[in-house]
Amino acid sequence: MYGFTVDYPEACRVELNPKSRREAGEVAFRFPDGIKIFLSWGDLEKVSKHFGSAEEHANYSVDAMKKGKNVKNFERVSRDRMPLHSHEASVNKVRFEEKALKILGRGQDTPREAYSLHVHCDKSNRYFILYTMAPVNDSKPFNRIMESMWESFNCH
Repeated sequence: MYGFTVDYPEACRVELNPKSRREAGEVAFRFPDGIKIFLSWGDLEKVSKHFGSAEEHANYSVDAMKKGKNVKNFERVSRDRMPLHSHEASVNKVRFEEKALKILGRGQDTPREAYSLHVHCDKSNRYFILYTMAPVNDSKPFNRIMESMWESFNCH
């Protein structure tokens, strides 16, 4: 699709954002319970003005998440660089608690884990971000699911 490929879990329904095009867009892989894994892409030239590498791009994204108004107890669990075909990708895992909307003093914060992979592809002149945010107590092994998806990802 649009010159890239990725393998995704069989249980997922694929939802392509109708505004997506080859240059920029987003696709969601939705599990039956509603949890989604997203793949976003866009113009590398535009983000290269702000970020010299996929790692800088990822650090910006993680910092923005940490500053979210509904985020507390934020912890970066891992930050790695890995080869992805002819590119270097930045892979991150974070944990945090999402503050509940407390109506009449009720509501419980939700512990979450977020996984992301950022890659910049000069050949296609696009950046790609594969990410998800899931409840910590979810039974799906998101670390293995995400690893499988980014190992299968081909950007051109």
